[in-house]
Order: sequence, then C-alpha cells, then structure tokens
Amino acid sequence: MYPSSEIDFIHKESSIWQLFNKRILITGGTGFVGSWLTESLRYVTSVTSVGREYYDDALKGNYDLIFHCAPTPIEPILACAYRNGAKILFTSSGVVYGPLTTRAKESDPTNPKTQYALEKVRSEILLKNSGLDYVIARMFTFAGQGMRDKFAITAFVKAAREGKPINVFGDGKSIRSYLYAADLALWLITLMIDGKGIYNVGSEREISFYELAETVSDMSIPRTPIIMTKPDFIEPSRYYVPDCAKAHELGLKQNYSLEYAIKRMYETI
Repeated sequence: MYPSSEIDFIHKESSIWQLFNKRILITGGTGFVGSWLTESLRYVTSVTSVGREYYDDALKGNYDLIFHCAPTPIEPILACAYRNGAKILFTSSGVVYGPLTTRAKESDPTNPKTQYALEKVRSEILLKNSGLDYVIARMFTFAGQGMRDKFAITAFVKAAREGKPINVFGDGKSIRSYLYAADLALWLITLMIDGKGIYNVGSEREISFYELAETVSDMSIPRTPIIMTKPDFIEPSRYYVPDCAKAHELGLKQNYSLEYAIKRMYETI
C-alpha cells in the first residue's frame, strides 16, 4: 500500500528490532496515522490493528504496547493496559495549547478552546495519573498518502491534479508546517521505544497557506492558477507550529521535504 522504500527507511532509521516478539495493538488502524503504523510494523512483530467497530473484541486481547490513535475515549484503553501492564502511546494534538503566536513547547500550559481539545486534555490527564508507562504525542500537521480531504494541503493537491484552480481562503497568511507520513511513523515508533512523557510531533519548517498553494502550483504541469476566495474568512489558528527540541534529543528530525510529500500526494491522492 505504501512505498516499500519508505517502509525500509523507517526500519533502517529506527530501533524497530526492539519490538520483535512484542504484541502490539493499534487503535484507529484504518486512519491516516494508524494505517502508516500498521504498514510499518506488521512485517516485524505481532500487530492487531482495528477500527472503532472492533474495539470490544480487540481490547480483550493481550498486548505489550498500545498505540491509541483513534478519536475515542481513553478509559477502555487504560483498562486494557492495566490488565496487561502495557505501555501506551496516545496521539494527542497541538490544539491543546490553544491559540499560538510562537512555537509551542511541551512545557507550555494547555489552553483548550474546543470540545476536541478539551477531550484530548482530559485523556492526557487520565493517562498521566494512571501510573502506567506512557508517551503523549502532541500531533501537529502532516502530509502524505491516506490523508482525508478536509485539510488545506489535500485540497490544494487535489485541485492541481484535477486541473482546477487552487482556492485559498482569507489572506493566505496563516502559518503551518508539514511532516511527511513516513517521518511521522518513524517518530511514533521511536517514541514508543525510547520516549517517556510528552513530545511535540511535527515539522518546524514554517510556510503560509499562500506559499503552500504556490509550491503545489509550481509542481504542476501546466502551472495551476491560485484564486483568493472568501476574503472575509477568519482562520481560527493563524499560527500552528511546534517546537520539537525534545524529540530532536532522541535523534528525530525531518528527513523528507515538503516538496517530496506534495509529489507523493499528487501521485496517490
């Protein structure tokens, strides 16, 4: 499903051999994050990867490690981990920091402004107080095969591939950063093996929505036109970029460029 060269890269750059003979559960296994983890791990160890409709049966199993990637309450995952003495990696979100003006650090206070962010903070608190071995991965923005259509980068690439204008809402000045999916899988696997506590997961290469549209357009043949639409649109998160210094201490970095990510999306979306 995903390029073998990238899966091989993940295996080469990680200490994945430490997961041999480990029993692993991945919730949200059919989603973007879960599917990349499943593809990266299934050739090296025993993996149970499930969507939410199969949780009840899956959580009766025995596991050493649990990647909780599904947008569901964490309590059943905690119960399963308690029974097995399993380590949990929980995919939280950068939205727990609230509105940002500078790069978010793990030491910054949480300031959730949406129900989604509140649920992530609630799950983080339960996990931190559980007494279990855990990692909290605060996820930012990503690019790669398998992403849903609701994201700007997906919409831009899809428009370019279909020969349609790229629509940029508002002034296009909001800032994001994008970590490629293969890097994301490598980071999460490394965090499960070597991490402890909270880590930001994302790229530190900043780019505005308009610059992103230009990058996608420049990679299209012929070049795709860009249209500024809904000038009164107000982006709720004008700046959304992590500080990943803590992850860098584990040797994690951005290996794949944004341009490579866009090329791969253009080929597979």
